[in-house]
Amino acid sequence: MSDHIPEIKLIKDYYKILGLKRTASTEEVKDAYMKLVKKYHPDVNHGNEAAGVLFNEINEAYSVLGNLETRLDYSLALYMQDDIRREAWEQLRDKKGGNLRLTLDDL
Repeated sequence: MSDHIPEIKLIKDYYKILGLKRTASTEEVKDAYMKLVKKYHPDVNHGNEAAGVLFNEINEAYSVLGNLETRLDYSLALYMQDDIRREAWEQLRDKKGGNLRLTLDDL
């Protein structure tokens, strides 16, 4: 049996994109979105391709987190992803005799 862990396609962390904790209120989500969308709007950042990409990610994040139903579905999927990553890390650690120094971000 190999030590290879299959690659898991990770869900984007929309909370991180908006600079929020997962426990953010609906109002905090909206406030963060409004602040960031103004900062990275293409009209304010003429020709700045990186700002345009970030602007699109901010809008994508808000389209999910700004709606209570989609936020609930997304949050559930994000927590499930965390559990899968944690389980994979624990299995790898156990195979190595407990002497593995990794964080979840290493997976």
